[in-house]
Amino acid sequence: MKLCIVRHGLAVTGADSDEQRPLREEGVQQAQRAGQWLESLGLESPQLMVSPYLRTQQTAQAINESLGSTIDTMNALVPSSAPESVVEQLLAVKQDTVLVSHLPLVGRLAALLVEGQVFDQPWSPAECWLLEGDIAAAACMSVRDIWYPELAQAS
Repeated sequence: MKLCIVRHGLAVTGADSDEQRPLREEGVQQAQRAGQWLESLGLESPQLMVSPYLRTQQTAQAINESLGSTIDTMNALVPSSAPESVVEQLLAVKQDTVLVSHLPLVGRLAALLVEGQVFDQPWSPAECWLLEGDIAAAACMSVRDIWYPELAQAS
């Protein structure tokens, strides 16, 4: 199975509610480019699982312009969630999946899936990590590719 972990695109700062912070226009464009990159990977009918926060929902919608998949809200994808709880839910997933979430969860989740340990990793807005493995479990996946929006914009 292939699992892509995506951090939401660049969001506005200083909103009254963190849950309701929208994407900036640049963040929407980043998410659209991420969707184009994801489409180029040939994922098989990927499912999009997304945090309930506004900026991740907007990111998933922009990505889905390229993928045309189903979008499911997953409450465990909020920034403060334990990566172990996300992995527990992923054990039942058998199809290619795109997760759209936040720091620090995206870095911690990737570390757990690849290294078997939870630790913080830096992650740019709209950055995507494509992982692959037989099962989405601790230390059972490997990094197949990484997409950085800053590098994609420069080319």
